[in-house]
Amino acid sequence: KVSDAIGQYEQALQSKPDYVAAHNNLGNALLQAGRVQEAIGHYDQALRLNPNSAVAHKGLGLALKRIGKAPEAAWHYEEALRINHDYPDALNDLAWMLATQAPTESADPVRAVTLAERACQLTDNQVATYLDTLAAAYAAASRFGDAVSTAQKAIQVADSTAQTQLVSKIEMRLELYWANRAYYEPKTVTGSRVP
Repeated sequence: KVSDAIGQYEQALQSKPDYVAAHNNLGNALLQAGRVQEAIGHYDQALRLNPNSAVAHKGLGLALKRIGKAPEAAWHYEEALRINHDYPDALNDLAWMLATQAPTESADPVRAVTLAERACQLTDNQVATYLDTLAAAYAAASRFGDAVSTAQKAIQVADSTAQTQLVSKIEMRLELYWANRAYYEPKTVTGSRVP
């Protein structure tokens, strides 16, 4: 019910235009609805009102990544982690970017592993998307055995929570890891990783 959420957040902002959480949550809902530019506007407004909102930096990072602005996205993820160095979503999203960019871009598999391991540690290895990211980071760092075992764990966790689409995506990546190949995200301007 994303459209209902959008309406509720818009109403909240009509009565209180400087409500940071409403701007951020509206940004999240708009992003989910595919209205990326509008989402960016609300994340920007949230950051104008509170430059130290780790949540808004993380949301803006995700939105910028979706429109192909990886360097700007990375900067906002870094800001989110500067504000809250143990923010699992920001750790995971930055790790995914660093692990799944083609090697000719600004990939950093070693740092991706460090970030993804921390996100998994903070969540007791119980979040399938974080484990998926860690597996991708291991593969990007040529640690294929670790990538395989971590992807298998991610599949177990996703399967136990009925995340069937995620299971299928991880299984596809697992085939690459078995073949000693890393996963690189296709380059798109309007697309994004959908776990």
